[in-house]
Amino acid sequence: MVGVLHGFNNEYKAVRTIRNDVLDCLFGKAAAGLRRLIDHSLTVFEVAASASKSIDAFSAPISGVYPGPLRATEAQTVTDLLQTACLLYSSLGNLDKLDEPDEADSPQQEEVNRRFGSEVKQEVISVRPDLLSGFGRGAELVHGGITVKFGFCSPKAILHFTVLHPVRQSASMRDARARIFELQRAREISGVTSSALIAAVPRDDDATLGSKQRDVLRANRLEIEQEADAVKLRWFAVNNALEGARRVIELAS
Repeated sequence: MVGVLHGFNNEYKAVRTIRNDVLDCLFGKAAAGLRRLIDHSLTVFEVAASASKSIDAFSAPISGVYPGPLRATEAQTVTDLLQTACLLYSSLGNLDKLDEPDEADSPQQEEVNRRFGSEVKQEVISVRPDLLSGFGRGAELVHGGITVKFGFCSPKAILHFTVLHPVRQSASMRDARARIFELQRAREISGVTSSALIAAVPRDDDATLGSKQRDVLRANRLEIEQEADAVKLRWFAVNNALEGARRVIELAS
């Protein structure tokens, strides 16, 4: 198995999944040419599937690549679909590179969070310089344990900042869940009742987002909101740093 031709949400794509090191071991110097041949074949399959709006009728080989039997599965994202295909049918698939197409080029989650938190801080101190001391402070999650840094920490409020990134959605969800846990623990130990997660999210009408990205973002927002509600934490979705700053001032006042 060298790749996957798939139909997902009425879009048809072909992705090479066989690992480069496998081709290098099997074919040596000829591996580069073989990669080009495989990629060309998969491109032709993708174009044909997109033109016919179906992957049902493929039976003939293209450039030496033979289509296998049609399989059906349930998946929420293309990444899930590709991982399922590789796990079930290929021991030579590269699962590490099956994330969203632009994920490798996007900033890491911690970097994105730090940038958002810094922008919120600048907006807050421009109107409330007295709140400067609350940014970047820490609190213990276990008695006598290591101090964990929060976005904002004061006697009145403990806040975390996160970003639900439209590309790194899995990483965004893991980060949001971790911050909910940290807020919950800090609230239990400190007794500060005003604890909240302030999340930057794209606007619903953001023209740079595809329909699938909007749907997944909407589902993720609902999931995080419900998880925050389950532990009685407040959750605020904002579209920019100015909106986030207004929430900080509101909660810290």
